[in-house]
Amino acid sequence: MEVRRARLEEIRPLAAEYLAEQEARFGRPTSPPLPQGGVFWLAEDADGTALGYAAGTLRPEGCSIGPIFTRETGRRRGTGAALLAAIERWVTDTGVPVVEIAVNADNPGGVAFLEASGYRPGRILMVPERTSGAA
Repeated sequence: MEVRRARLEEIRPLAAEYLAEQEARFGRPTSPPLPQGGVFWLAEDADGTALGYAAGTLRPEGCSIGPIFTRETGRRRGTGAALLAAIERWVTDTGVPVVEIAVNADNPGGVAFLEASGYRPGRILMVPERTSGAA
């Protein structure tokens, strides 16, 4: 697997998959699929097939990471860890601290991944409950 910086147009198909998955599972995405001002990384397998992507966005207070998205074919293969490590190297090289990384509270796999990667819950973002018949 290779992780490299990517152009926005390379990420668009994966961002559409991320958005569809997030809406189906949670009703809304945890992070914007293509954050404005984001710097993107792409994970590919040996034959160049995209496995996932991640974004880091510089803010005045530091770097906000997210989304980190992997296709089913890239899950449980170290894809997310490789993407996160690439962003963390970039942040270290630029001298900017990581200030946050978002994960949906109803995503136990995502929470476990981030906890295993050295992150802990720092704040809770409340969202409106979905009601039946709501669009």
